[in-house]
Amino acid sequence: MTMNFENVKDAIKFMLELSEKGATMKTNGVDSTIDDYKELYREALYSACDHLGMEDLYLNKESD
Repeated sequence: MTMNFENVKDAIKFMLELSEKGATMKTNGVDSTIDDYKELYREALYSACDHLGMEDLYLNKESD
């Protein structure tokens, strides 16, 4: 799943909503797992990095 946000503000807003205590999410009618949440959060972070010109933070992760 690839998520692209229009701007950094939208990406951060999504991450804040996703991290709210008590937030729930369903995929195909089934409660999502923590790994589902982590994937969505990671995709929002990637999008924010893209908007800020900081793709190296996740593209070169293995070379650190």
